Amino acid sequence: MKKIAAAVATAAALVLAGQASAGTTYKVFLGEQARPPAGTPKGATLDQFLPSKLVIQAGDSVTFSSATFHTVTYAPKPQPLFLPDPGKGSYGDLLDAAGNAFYFDGLPKLIYNPLAFGPYGPRTISGGTPASSGALAPPGRKPATTTYTFPKPGTYRLFCQVHPGMTGTVVVRPAGGSVPETPAQVQADALSAVAAGWAKAKAEAAAAKPPANTVYMGVGSTTALLAYFPKTLRVKEGTTVAFVNRSPSEVHNIVFGPKKYIQALERKIDLLPQGPKSPNQVAPVLPFGTEPKGQYAYDGTNHGNGFFVTPLTAGSPKVPLPRASRVTFTKAGTYRFFCWIHGPDMSGTVVVTP
Repeated sequence: MKKIAAAVATAAALVLAGQASAGTTYKVFLGEQARPPAGTPKGATLDQFLPSKLVIQAGDSVTFSSATFHTVTYAPKPQPLFLPDPGKGSYGDLLDAAGNAFYFDGLPKLIYNPLAFGPYGPRTISGGTPASSGALAPPGRKPATTTYTFPKPGTYRLFCQVHPGMTGTVVVRPAGGSVPETPAQVQADALSAVAAGWAKAKAEAAAAKPPANTVYMGVGSTTALLAYFPKTLRVKEGTTVAFVNRSPSEVHNIVFGPKKYIQALERKIDLLPQGPKSPNQVAPVLPFGTEPKGQYAYDGTNHGNGFFVTPLTAGSPKVPLPRASRVTFTKAGTYRFFCWIHGPDMSGTVVVTP
């Protein structure tokens, strides 16, 4: 936190009063650009445009920088993340560890929507033509960037396709006028907002107090915590536990079973395309889970090796997914789980006693 505050002060001190000229390039962060400072709750992430509002002149450009998994999209509304397979395929040819077919065998296949995850449109944002960067997923530690020019005055609402409620606004004034901040001042605002987001993460974690027999799958919105609360839940045999998504900007589920088996299976059945001709398939466990709806019981032996997955849930009422999943634990044991979307770093444990 001290380092961020020092960076903010340094940036502010370097700012010279005056107006930015037309043709200036500004920078906006899509979420955090580096690891959070020490003391920040584990799993904290910023689903925010930083700053969330920017005022520029016609002809200026904005570079959007992402160190995680975001898009910058200009369109009438977000696209659905999943679509029916245009080839009308179905899920099949997948046996569990006990040699049996899963219940979703034969159900219609879904694919990842190319308009949700892939780039499209021009490199300018000026009115009626939609445009999107596609998912900016940096290959290493250095953030990925994309730049758009805004040639016409107006107010432009931008959003991230994969994080509901993550929005930003660019107000474009006529060229030759004045703007309230220079690019250096905008960066100082962004750094200040990052520091505020990390501080908010601590408050979100402290406030996460689920009722009995309940696990929160993430909490927070623009500052989100990719974690389960409580991290360890203790219940008696026969208890039904509610896994509730409390993060409007994220989707989550729970996955039980051997980690190596799950990760190998994920590489086989979850195929987010890397190009127009790449394989494209949504893992069937994301929309359907591994058990028919309402038959969510766990005893550590499901499918021969304890593999069990609930369908995706969403914390936002605008997303057409359930808000929660309820699982009955029928046998004593210690059961570890994690989120299919966010991986083993987002993990928890249910301890079931006789």
